[in-house]
Amino acid sequence: MEAPSPKFARRPRERPASAPAPASAPAHAEKPLARKPATTPPLPAYARAKLAVSQPDDPAEKEADAVATRVARTAAADAAPPDAETAPRAPVPAAQQISRSASPPAYLQNTAQRQADRTSLGDPPAPAPDAARGIEDRIRARHGAGASLPANVRGEMEGSFGREFADVSLHTDAEAATLCAATGARAFTVGSDVFFAAGEYAPHTDAGRELLAHELTHVVQQDGGTRQIQRLAEPEDNGQPHSDPPASAAYRDLCTVDIPAPKAQHAAMYRAWAGANRLRRPAGRRITRSTNQITNWNRDIAVDEDKVRTKLQARNITPPTAPGAKIALSINGRERIERTLPELTTLVKIPTWDRAGSARRFQVDHKIEYQVASGDGAVDTIENYELFDPFLNQSSGSGLMISIRQKVQRYLSTIDPYKSRSGEPKASWADAGDWLAGHAIVFTEVRGGGGTASVATGSWSKDDIEAIKPLDNAAEVPDPTKGKADEFVLASGPGGFQLARIHHPAAQSAFAVPAGAATAIAGLRLGQISLNGSEATGTAGTAIGTLQATWNLPEAWQPANPDLSLSLKASGEYLGYPDQIPPLNLNFSGLSPVSFDTVRVQDGKLFAEGQLTPSIPLFGAPLTVTLNGRDLTFSLTYTAEQINIPIPGVQVDSAAVSLLYSTARGFGVSGSVFFSVPRVGGGTLNAAVTQAGGFEATGSFDFDRNLFDRARVQVSYRNGVIGAEGTVGIDTPNKIRGIRSASATVSVSDGRWSFSGNAQLSVPGVREAAIAITQGDNGITIAGDVALTANPAIRSGSVHVQAEQADGQWKLSASGTAQPAIPGVDSELAVTYDDGAFDARFSGAFTRGMLSGQITVGATNRSVGADGNPGGAPSGPDAPIIVYGSGSATVQIAPWLQGTAGLRLDPNGEITVSGEIALPSSLEIFSKLEYDKRLFGMSTQIPIIPGVVAEVGGNLSANASIGPGALDQLRVGIEYNPSHEENTHVTGDAHLNVPAEAGLRLAARAGVGLGITGASATGGLEIGGALGISGAAEASVHIDWMPSQGLAIDAEAALHAQPSFRFDVSGYVAVTVLGASLYDERFELAAYELGSGLEFGVRFPVTYREGEPFDVSLDDLEFEVPDVDPAALVRQLGERIF
Repeated sequence: MEAPSPKFARRPRERPASAPAPASAPAHAEKPLARKPATTPPLPAYARAKLAVSQPDDPAEKEADAVATRVARTAAADAAPPDAETAPRAPVPAAQQISRSASPPAYLQNTAQRQADRTSLGDPPAPAPDAARGIEDRIRARHGAGASLPANVRGEMEGSFGREFADVSLHTDAEAATLCAATGARAFTVGSDVFFAAGEYAPHTDAGRELLAHELTHVVQQDGGTRQIQRLAEPEDNGQPHSDPPASAAYRDLCTVDIPAPKAQHAAMYRAWAGANRLRRPAGRRITRSTNQITNWNRDIAVDEDKVRTKLQARNITPPTAPGAKIALSINGRERIERTLPELTTLVKIPTWDRAGSARRFQVDHKIEYQVASGDGAVDTIENYELFDPFLNQSSGSGLMISIRQKVQRYLSTIDPYKSRSGEPKASWADAGDWLAGHAIVFTEVRGGGGTASVATGSWSKDDIEAIKPLDNAAEVPDPTKGKADEFVLASGPGGFQLARIHHPAAQSAFAVPAGAATAIAGLRLGQISLNGSEATGTAGTAIGTLQATWNLPEAWQPANPDLSLSLKASGEYLGYPDQIPPLNLNFSGLSPVSFDTVRVQDGKLFAEGQLTPSIPLFGAPLTVTLNGRDLTFSLTYTAEQINIPIPGVQVDSAAVSLLYSTARGFGVSGSVFFSVPRVGGGTLNAAVTQAGGFEATGSFDFDRNLFDRARVQVSYRNGVIGAEGTVGIDTPNKIRGIRSASATVSVSDGRWSFSGNAQLSVPGVREAAIAITQGDNGITIAGDVALTANPAIRSGSVHVQAEQADGQWKLSASGTAQPAIPGVDSELAVTYDDGAFDARFSGAFTRGMLSGQITVGATNRSVGADGNPGGAPSGPDAPIIVYGSGSATVQIAPWLQGTAGLRLDPNGEITVSGEIALPSSLEIFSKLEYDKRLFGMSTQIPIIPGVVAEVGGNLSANASIGPGALDQLRVGIEYNPSHEENTHVTGDAHLNVPAEAGLRLAARAGVGLGITGASATGGLEIGGALGISGAAEASVHIDWMPSQGLAIDAEAALHAQPSFRFDVSGYVAVTVLGASLYDERFELAAYELGSGLEFGVRFPVTYREGEPFDVSLDDLEFEVPDVDPAALVRQLGERIF
């Protein structure tokens, strides 16, 4: 990472003298830094350092010094006791006044946080050299690895800054000291990591507090994505202006706190905090409680042994002085206690009795409820604590949590997009949770107030405890006097008070405890005492006998073995106490077993503490159960992290469920759980409990209002099982395009949502069908398989239809296959439906009739463009399905005529070929034919002498060849529909080309032969002449073809020429023996052309009928033969040759 310029800070008292900056330098220009040796690298720009020697003019450092001074002063003022009649002071949060840098280091940026308005520090100083890579890497390696701010320090600083510092990480170890030494810094800050040199972190001192405040200022300055908790919940985030009256009223109500009745006595404090903008709820679905009020209270409450001793003396009670010595007290004649002085001091901090002296349990509680002030650091400090009876305050926190959600719902219902929804509520629990996740709220108004005396008796204030008021009505209980031989005294313990004086015959060592004393030890029913004879001496701690007893507990808490035997030990003459109560295992019928490992007699009652792990799966944290006499109590407020809802995918967004129990006062359960299922909805469960039915919770669940019009069902949790009942439905046609309506009864089965119902579709191209509604792994699923309706392109098929949520919006889609209704298309069509658009499409081979080729066919409810492809959205929900398609195919019109043509798919699904056919350059319609015709001939032998003859011969023949016949220059148009082949019509024009040859052959032969029996030999000369022409017979042909009449071509072709004879002179020798040719050789001696002006030609008809063979007979050929005089030609030839 490249590091920009370093920034260093120092305290004013550490400034060295320096010359003023040049006038030309900008106001924020840095002066040269007085450095340590060159080995000390500078810090990265994001590290704000507090140096012994530094630059005083850095605006960020000036700001940090000013804020630190102000915060330190504020802290000092807060340490002074407040005036009881003065409203709590409300400092302006420092974080509102601190400038932020434009961007923190990359690895510290928090893009999840919402941006807040900031002021600018102006242009940054010019960059300085990069930090040494080793220092930078070490700083980066320590990111987030430090300790959190201590609770009291964090509360003080958060209260001053008005900003959470839960993310601040303090580094005070040796590595931090080394890094500070390497940079010459007392402390430096990187993002939310603060590093201190050795001994510099001292928040308990004024100087240390100021240094810490200085560095926390840099945390805020560098927070490019700060959690700006003082930011108001702006309705503009939802596009709704304040000027809209309903929205404005709902928003004002949202920013108003309704003080819970038990907190009404603190109305003035609520109003003071509201006036100072200290009632702040940070953005978040849930308010994470990081409170530690019991520890904070016990640590910070100003109660010590001296104060308790002084109070006892003021009540004329002599405090115990011996170590371990106890004092027995009665509170207003009711509650009796016995404690050592340290134990009494601890007990007074959280007393177990009320102002009237009656037994009562208290818990450390917030006066300003955490739900409405968790954004203020002071909310979890002792100034906001009191002791309160949990049974009186069990619903305050959860009631506020519910109230805030309901107000958010009402507000959202007045703005877009929620207000346009049908049905009620327009905004769901889940919508409210989503909104709270991204918006902080500042509560500016308060409603309610006026506390009551009855509430006051159930609480102790901080001032009450620090004034030791719980001992105002304390009186000392005298020590029990010793017994007699016929009177045994039962004491609460060594040095304790008297529980009972039991009379019995002096001679009896074993005797029954009378009914009046049987319950002297609360929690036990005493039966019989057996003494061993040592009771008279009274030696302390000596075993003097046994006490038989049974557990005397409420009916709901019963041990497996009710009987027990206790050892009695001496505390004086005929005076004893029970020793070593055995462990107690109980089963609470309403929840689960609980074990008390250590049981003792305290204040004349059984006392023990044990852990109860609820058998209710909803609760994920154990309870501490206290046994105090016959009263068993427990209390715990379960938060979101401790709640489990046994439905897959459920996340608990927020929860505050107070579970209280006292056998004397019964069950007390209150609170709510807000939960959601991503992509499904959200709901709430409101807790309640009865001893008869046990724990239960009821509430409602709102399914996604973007999907359902009727979206709310009732949910419950009884007997450890989640249940639901109700109906959800879609009543607005095409709210989800493609769904006409839907209705389903909702329940929970096997831990999952179960829907009994279906959705009616309005998807084009499908039959009337219903599809199921279920819960899948990704939320609500509306899905099923439906059949397609037939259309000109589709014979049958099916698609899988499913409604899914994407980017917060629901849409219906489908995919499947269809059997084509188009003859010649054998492959399946791929069918899709997407948010209203229906498409079925096929591209591939096509064969039918005289066609074969490639075609694309489809059916859609979208418009088809000029390019033949569908595009855009359907014109409306009732847009008809149209058939479209195109392609090309080879058209086999006749065995001799085929070509490539374009195809068009008509709306009725029929294919039409229309237009010109692309044909080859030449189409052969018949093959070559040859003809020969002898016009005349002669041959004779003239004997000369025996065995020798003269041979003279000659002939004239004609020959011709025709073909192959072909059509070229062909232009053919066609109208063809495979479904109506009988109407096919082919028209066009062509050029008929018939190659042809014709010729005459004149031959003359003369020679001498030798003839003997069985053999002959002949030799001589042969003169031959040929007259020939070649060319093409041509004719123009018009084609008009229909299947009913076929193709007919009639034409006449002729060849004419004026050639000359070509003569060749050849010699020959032929020898035959016994009729077999033994030798035959011819050789050309010369060639001559003779004659001119000879007219020669051939004429023949061209007649073609489709389906009939093409035939031209000799009778059809008409030769034009010139008048040839063979003798004259031979004479002329002889003259040429000889």
